[in-house]
Amino acid sequence: MRTCIFPSVPGPNGHYSHAVVFNGAVYLSGILPNAVSPEAALEDQFHAVFSTIESILAGCGSALSQTVLCRIYVAELRDWPEINRLYAERFGEHRPARVVVPVKELHFGYRLEVELMAQAGHEHADEGGCSKKPL
Repeated sequence: MRTCIFPSVPGPNGHYSHAVVFNGAVYLSGILPNAVSPEAALEDQFHAVFSTIESILAGCGSALSQTVLCRIYVAELRDWPEINRLYAERFGEHRPARVVVPVKELHFGYRLEVELMAQAGHEHADEGGCSKKPL
Protein backbone atom coordinates (compact mmCIF):
# COMPACT_ATOMS: atom_id res chain seq x y z
CA MET A 1 0.00 0.00 0.00
CA ARG A 2 1.28 3.48 -0.90
CA THR A 3 -0.08 6.70 0.56
CA CYS A 4 0.40 9.71 -1.70
CA ILE A 5 0.65 13.42 -1.00
CA PHE A 6 1.89 15.57 -3.88
CA PRO A 7 3.38 19.04 -3.30
CA SER A 8 2.40 20.05 -6.86
CA VAL A 9 -1.33 20.22 -5.98
CA PRO A 10 -3.19 21.95 -3.13
CA GLY A 11 -2.47 20.06 0.09
CA PRO A 12 -4.97 18.07 2.12
CA ASN A 13 -6.93 20.14 4.65
CA GLY A 14 -6.62 17.52 7.38
CA HIS A 15 -5.05 14.22 8.37
CA TYR A 16 -5.39 12.27 5.11
CA SER A 17 -3.57 11.60 1.84
CA HIS A 18 -4.44 12.81 -1.64
CA ALA A 19 -4.60 9.15 -2.65
CA VAL A 20 -3.86 5.59 -1.61
CA VAL A 21 -2.63 3.01 -4.10
CA PHE A 22 -3.53 -0.51 -3.06
CA ASN A 23 -3.99 -3.84 -4.80
CA GLY A 24 -4.06 -2.47 -8.33
CA ALA A 25 -6.34 0.50 -7.59
CA VAL A 26 -5.97 4.21 -6.85
CA TYR A 27 -8.37 5.65 -4.26
CA LEU A 28 -8.57 9.45 -4.27
CA SER A 29 -9.81 11.38 -1.27
CA GLY A 30 -12.54 13.95 -1.83
CA ILE A 31 -11.01 16.74 -3.90
CA LEU A 32 -12.26 20.31 -3.50
CA PRO A 33 -11.53 23.01 -6.09
CA ASN A 34 -9.29 24.81 -3.60
CA ALA A 35 -6.97 26.06 -6.38
CA VAL A 36 -9.71 28.68 -6.97
CA SER A 37 -11.93 30.76 -4.71
CA PRO A 38 -15.29 29.39 -3.48
CA GLU A 39 -16.82 32.38 -5.32
CA ALA A 40 -15.34 31.24 -8.65
CA ALA A 41 -17.72 30.24 -11.44
CA LEU A 42 -18.91 26.63 -11.40
CA GLU A 43 -16.97 25.86 -14.59
CA ASP A 44 -13.75 27.17 -13.01
CA GLN A 45 -14.38 25.07 -9.89
CA PHE A 46 -15.02 21.99 -12.03
CA HIS A 47 -11.80 22.45 -14.03
CA ALA A 48 -9.80 23.12 -10.85
CA VAL A 49 -11.05 19.85 -9.31
CA PHE A 50 -10.33 17.75 -12.38
CA SER A 51 -6.93 19.34 -13.02
CA THR A 52 -5.97 18.38 -9.47
CA ILE A 53 -7.41 14.88 -9.96
CA GLU A 54 -5.50 14.37 -13.21
CA SER A 55 -2.24 15.46 -11.54
CA ILE A 56 -2.77 13.07 -8.64
CA LEU A 57 -3.69 10.19 -10.94
CA ALA A 58 -0.59 10.82 -13.09
CA GLY A 59 1.58 10.77 -9.98
CA CYS A 60 0.04 7.42 -9.06
CA GLY A 61 0.65 5.98 -12.53
CA SER A 62 -2.95 6.25 -13.63
CA ALA A 63 -5.16 8.54 -15.71
CA LEU A 64 -8.72 9.79 -15.96
CA SER A 65 -9.32 7.18 -18.67
CA GLN A 66 -8.70 4.47 -16.05
CA THR A 67 -11.43 5.75 -13.73
CA VAL A 68 -13.72 3.02 -12.41
CA LEU A 69 -16.01 5.08 -10.16
CA CYS A 70 -16.54 8.80 -9.74
CA ARG A 71 -18.59 10.21 -6.84
CA ILE A 72 -19.56 13.88 -7.16
CA TYR A 73 -20.93 15.82 -4.21
CA VAL A 74 -22.94 18.88 -5.26
CA ALA A 75 -24.12 21.69 -2.99
CA GLU A 76 -26.71 22.93 -5.48
CA LEU A 77 -28.62 20.33 -7.47
CA ARG A 78 -29.54 23.03 -9.99
CA ASP A 79 -25.82 22.96 -10.99
CA TRP A 80 -26.16 19.37 -12.15
CA PRO A 81 -26.88 19.98 -15.87
CA GLU A 82 -23.71 22.09 -16.23
CA ILE A 83 -21.63 19.64 -14.19
CA ASN A 84 -22.91 16.77 -16.33
CA ARG A 85 -22.00 18.66 -19.53
CA LEU A 86 -18.49 19.46 -18.26
CA TYR A 87 -18.07 15.87 -17.04
CA ALA A 88 -19.02 14.45 -20.45
CA GLU A 89 -16.53 16.80 -22.15
CA ARG A 90 -13.74 15.84 -19.75
CA PHE A 91 -14.29 12.07 -19.90
CA GLY A 92 -15.17 11.82 -23.60
CA GLU A 93 -16.06 8.27 -24.62
CA HIS A 94 -15.00 6.81 -21.26
CA ARG A 95 -18.06 6.22 -19.05
CA PRO A 96 -17.08 5.10 -15.55
CA ALA A 97 -19.68 4.29 -12.93
CA ARG A 98 -20.84 7.54 -11.31
CA VAL A 99 -22.72 8.64 -8.22
CA VAL A 100 -24.12 12.12 -7.64
CA VAL A 101 -24.68 13.06 -4.01
CA PRO A 102 -26.64 16.23 -3.23
CA VAL A 103 -25.44 17.76 0.05
CA LYS A 104 -26.57 20.73 2.10
CA GLU A 105 -23.16 22.39 1.91
CA LEU A 106 -19.51 21.67 1.20
CA HIS A 107 -16.42 22.72 3.10
CA PHE A 108 -15.30 26.34 2.56
CA GLY A 109 -18.48 27.05 0.55
CA TYR A 110 -17.44 25.23 -2.65
CA ARG A 111 -20.10 23.96 -5.05
CA LEU A 112 -18.64 20.51 -5.79
CA GLU A 113 -16.26 17.90 -4.41
CA VAL A 114 -15.13 14.79 -6.28
CA GLU A 115 -14.03 11.40 -4.95
CA LEU A 116 -12.67 8.93 -7.46
CA MET A 117 -11.38 5.37 -7.82
CA ALA A 118 -9.22 4.28 -10.76
CA GLN A 119 -7.20 1.34 -11.95
CA ALA A 120 -3.55 1.77 -11.03
CA GLY A 121 -1.25 2.11 -13.99
CA HIS A 122 2.35 1.15 -14.51
CA GLU A 123 4.61 0.33 -11.59
CA HIS A 124 7.04 3.13 -12.48
CA ALA A 125 4.78 6.01 -11.50
CA ASP A 126 6.24 9.17 -10.01
CA GLU A 127 6.54 7.89 -6.46
CA GLY A 128 7.93 11.22 -5.27
CA GLY A 129 4.69 11.88 -3.39
CA CYS A 130 4.00 8.29 -2.34
CA SER A 131 5.35 6.28 0.55
CA LYS A 132 4.98 2.55 1.10
CA LYS A 133 3.19 1.51 4.27
CA PRO A 134 3.04 -2.02 5.69
CA LEU A 135 -0.37 -3.71 5.57
